[in-house]
Amino acid sequence: MSEKLMVGVDNRGISESVLGWLRERGRAPEADLAVEIVTVAELGWIPVNTAEVEYRKAYEHALWQAGETLVAALPGVPIETTMLWGSPSEELVEVSERADLLVLGSDKTGVVVGFVSGTLPLRVVTHSACPVVVVPAGWRASGQGVVAGVALEPSDFAVTEFAAREAARSRVELQLVHALPIPQALLTSDLIAPVTRDDVREAADTALKLSVDELLVRYPQLSISAHTADTRAALALTVEAKSADLVVVGTHGRGFLRRLVLGSVSHDLLLNTPCPVAVVHNRESHR
Repeated sequence: MSEKLMVGVDNRGISESVLGWLRERGRAPEADLAVEIVTVAELGWIPVNTAEVEYRKAYEHALWQAGETLVAALPGVPIETTMLWGSPSEELVEVSERADLLVLGSDKTGVVVGFVSGTLPLRVVTHSACPVVVVPAGWRASGQGVVAGVALEPSDFAVTEFAAREAARSRVELQLVHALPIPQALLTSDLIAPVTRDDVREAADTALKLSVDELLVRYPQLSISAHTADTRAALALTVEAKSADLVVVGTHGRGFLRRLVLGSVSHDLLLNTPCPVAVVHNRESHR
């Protein structure tokens, strides 16, 4: 069965970074895609001195142009276009019910700015029925690896499974990163006994090794590495993202993963990582 990708665009059409991401996905071995492009014209908001018909036509033209662009970029891939009216976040969450993956660009101008730097990204990411990939402006594929942020909790399964599939799809290395639960300042201070610091690291390293071993049973062809980080979760993942083509995080964990997606750290990650970010819900573990 084809993988159904839902691509959200605004009245400027599809961005070069999202187009490049879709091209790369279409080039992957055994790729079988179906793409639906969705634009949402916000109800109750029409620019001053702009007639409703002109407002609608801008979105219709951008949607048509995006469709033509993807038809040329992804020969043989079924392409659909859909225009909706309403709240962008609510409409995108609703259409995610019939998608395997929701793809958004993170250009810093136009309506899409709300998806990344405002409250809309948290609404879409938190409530989406499928994984969400946010592609930053200016991104270019480098053929490098996939990085997954893990909390060493049961909710990690969805994250690591998605990340492993993506790495296997692109035939690249998978790296698991765990941010230690004790703040770096305490790890390097005298307030915590050395044996406690060592125990925390040793327990994390052991759990990471177990995660790697379990993944290798299901994906024996993958090259997988793992390490712990003594710094903030977003910073650790942002650093690793410099040599990656995808960072994968979850939403339903506790500890740093919960802060990562539902708090200010999520903004840091989405705004600062140079590569696409995939956010995966725990309920996706058995899709």
